[in-house]
Amino acid sequence: MPPALHPSLRVGGATSSDAALEIIPLGAGQEVGRSCIVVRYQGITILLDCGVHPGLSGEGCLPFFDEIDMSTVDAMLITHFHLDHSAAVPYVVARTPFRGRLLMTHATRAITHALLKDFARLGASRAAAGEGEALYSEKDLEAALARTELIDFDQTLDLGGFRVTALRAGHVLGAAMFEVEIAGVRVLYTGDYSRVPDRHMPSADLPRRPPHVLIVESTYGVSRHLPRAEREQRLTDKIHHTVARGGRVLLPVVALGRAQELLLILDDYWQRHPELAGVPIYHASGLARRALGVYQAYIDAMSGDIRAAFERRNPFAFRHVAHLRSARQLDDVGPCVVLASPSMLQSGTSRELFEAWCSDPANAVIIADFAVAGTLARDVLAGPAEVTARSGQRLPLRCHVDAISFSAHADFPQTSEFVDAAAPQHVVLVHGEQGEMARLKKALESRAAAQGVADRVVYMPRVAQPVVIRRPPEVHVAVCGELARRVGLQEKAGGAEEKDGALRVEVVGVKPEPERGENGADRAEPPLSSELSSPARCAPPPPGRVVEGLLVSSQNERVAGRLVAREDLSAVSRLVPGHVRLKQRVALARPW
Repeated sequence: MPPALHPSLRVGGATSSDAALEIIPLGAGQEVGRSCIVVRYQGITILLDCGVHPGLSGEGCLPFFDEIDMSTVDAMLITHFHLDHSAAVPYVVARTPFRGRLLMTHATRAITHALLKDFARLGASRAAAGEGEALYSEKDLEAALARTELIDFDQTLDLGGFRVTALRAGHVLGAAMFEVEIAGVRVLYTGDYSRVPDRHMPSADLPRRPPHVLIVESTYGVSRHLPRAEREQRLTDKIHHTVARGGRVLLPVVALGRAQELLLILDDYWQRHPELAGVPIYHASGLARRALGVYQAYIDAMSGDIRAAFERRNPFAFRHVAHLRSARQLDDVGPCVVLASPSMLQSGTSRELFEAWCSDPANAVIIADFAVAGTLARDVLAGPAEVTARSGQRLPLRCHVDAISFSAHADFPQTSEFVDAAAPQHVVLVHGEQGEMARLKKALESRAAAQGVADRVVYMPRVAQPVVIRRPPEVHVAVCGELARRVGLQEKAGGAEEKDGALRVEVVGVKPEPERGENGADRAEPPLSSELSSPARCAPPPPGRVVEGLLVSSQNERVAGRLVAREDLSAVSRLVPGHVRLKQRVALARPW
C-alpha cells in the first residue's frame, strides 16, 4: 500500500552544511549591472539571472563565475531580457561547465534572442577592429537558447528536488519574479519589478505565500518617483519646447522595453498636437521592426488598457514614428526626436548622435532610464563642461541634459509596501549602488521596528560576499504499510502531494534557539549570517505522540527513509527479518 505521512511527525537530525541557505551575488552586489545571484540549499544550486555590466567591457563585464563551481548549478532562471540580466547566458553555456537547466518566459526568450543577436554581432565587429575578444558568437547564442525551457506566469514546475513558480514582475514584456522552493524553504527573487502599471505593462504580482527570504532590487533606494502623469508632462513639455526652437532631442533607450513605452507616449502626444506633424520621430534600432511582431504576439501579457486598445487598432503600429537602422540613415537637417540605443551612451547609434549634437545649445538629451555608474549617461548628468568622444577628442557639452525616469523600477514606497505585503523574515538587497542600498536597508529596518516586526533581518552583501542563513535540516519520512494503519495515518494530510505512488509530507526538526550572527554588511570578507525560523505551520507534535518502527533509508530517495512495522521490512527493502535466540549462563558467587 502507498506509504502515508502525518504533518505532526517530527524527526530530529544533526545539522549538516547543506542545512545552511547560502545566497551569493556574483554580480549586482552593491552595484547596478551583471545581475547574477546564487541560491544554494540542501545540495541544490540555482543561478538567478546572468547579465553583463553596462559600464565595463570584455570579460570584466561578466559576473564573478569563478566564485562557484559552475558544474554544480542545477538551474539558471532568467527574469527578463535586459542585457544586465541576460547577456552572459551564452557565455556560461559555451565557456563554463554549466550543465543545468535554463528557464525563462516565452516573451523573454523571443526578445532575448533578438537583443543578444545584436550584442554578439557588436562583439564580433569590435573584435575584428582589434577592440578585444568577443564574449561569444551567434552560434553560441543559438546553442544556448536551444536549451531553454519555457515557463508561464502562475505556473509551478517541479524540477526534481526544487520547485520554481513564475510571477509577473511588471517592468518589461515577459519579466518574471521567481519563487524557488527547496525542502520547504521559499526564496522569492524579484529581478527588476514595478508595482505601478504603465501604458503597456501591468503591475507586479504579490506572492501568494510569504517567502522565508526575499531577494529584492534596490535600484532607487529611498527615492520616490514623481506621479506618472507629471513625468509624462515633463517629458512632452521638454521635447515640445526643444523642437519648437529648432533643436534635436536624443532619448538614449534600450531597443526593446522602455522604448515602446516612450513611443506610445510620443505617438499619442503627436496625434493630439497637429502642429508637430512636420517634426519626425525616429526609432533608431535594427530591432525596431522586429519588435512590432514580438509585441503583437504577446499582447495578452500586457495591461488591460493596451489589450482594449488593440481591439480597435494596433497601438504599436505607430502613426508618427519612422525607423532607422543607423545614424547614417538620418537626414539631419532640422528638428527631430530620436530614440536610440544603447541607453548608457557607451557606443552605437546613441553615442554617435550624442557626439554629433552635444555641442549645440539648441539640442537636448533626456536620460529616461537609470544611469549606471561608470557610463557616459551617468557622467553627463553631473554637468561637465566637456566630454571625451570615442576618438579621444574633447567635445564641449552645451546641449541641455535632463533626467526624467521611465525605467519601471520600484521606488521606496513600492519596495516598502511590497516587503510589508510579502512579510519575509529575511530581506537581501541587490541591484543598487552602495549609498542608496544602505539608506534603503536602514529605512526598511526602521519600518519593521515601528511595525513590531522584531525578527526581520535586512542584508546588503557585496559582490561575492555570501549571506548565510542557518536552519535545521528538514527531514522527510514516509510512515508505511501496517504501521500507517496502526496509527491512523491513511488519510491524505493537507498540503501533501502524491508522487511516485507515495504520499509525502514535509516535517522538520525542532526549532532551536536563534543564534543570529552579526549583520556584517560593512565588511567584505565574512559572510552575512543569521537563523531561519521553521515555518509557522510546523507546530510541535502533541505531548506523548510517539510513532515507533524501523527506519529504512536509501541514498536514492529524497526522503530520509521509510518508517515501517517489522513485518513490512521485506516489502520496502531487501532485508529479511530473522530471529536470534540468546541463552546466557551466569555464574553466581554465592549459593541460593
